[in-house]
Amino acid sequence: MSRNRTYRKPLGVVMSHHIRNRRIRKAGVAALIAAASAVALTACGSNDSSSDAKGSSSSHASSSAKSSQSDASVHSQAGNQAATLGGGTDKARAATECQPGTLRAKLDTAGISQAGMNHRGTFLRVTNTGEETCVISGYAGVALEGAGHTAIETTARHGSTYFATDPGSHPITLAPGKSAWADLVWTTTGASTAHAKYLQISPTGSNSHSTVPFAQDLDNGTLSLTAWSSKPPING
Repeated sequence: MSRNRTYRKPLGVVMSHHIRNRRIRKAGVAALIAAASAVALTACGSNDSSSDAKGSSSSHASSSAKSSQSDASVHSQAGNQAATLGGGTDKARAATECQPGTLRAKLDTAGISQAGMNHRGTFLRVTNTGEETCVISGYAGVALEGAGHTAIETTARHGSTYFATDPGSHPITLAPGKSAWADLVWTTTGASTAHAKYLQISPTGSNSHSTVPFAQDLDNGTLSLTAWSSKPPING
């Protein structure tokens, strides 16, 4: 007598398959989650890096631009100040200093006799022939000439003379047509006499000068003169 038998898998084997399948599914899910997380992190990191790079680049560019603008502004201001100062100085000099070409020099007694104790004297007079007010100061340049305009060795002494007290170098404003004065004195004792015929007068001490008649015999070719003054300097 035969019997039909149903074969059944052992319970332990069935459970083992179920457990394994669950583990596989869990592992797959975990892998998927991990992959998704990695993608998300990579995307975030890429965006942050891009943002930081852009921010850094923008900040650097902005800072460089501001620095360049600041430097340009400083250089521009310095240049403007230099130009302003240079131009102002040149204009002030041109406006205040009398130019030799606008000055006419001559000898003038101003109606005052300067003679005594072997001393003789007269005044130098310089007039502004220009159309603008200017300023003159200091001492005139003088040099003697003999017959035929030959040069005579000349010594010029600045300071007080026998007849006048030196006012010292100071600015004198000359409006058009106005004059400044200086006292000119020499001695006549007969010592190493120079026979002068002409006198060179340079109002500003430059090479530009006027030559006027000056027929005088004077000692050692020596002249004494005061600084320019707004009126004929003479002791009272």
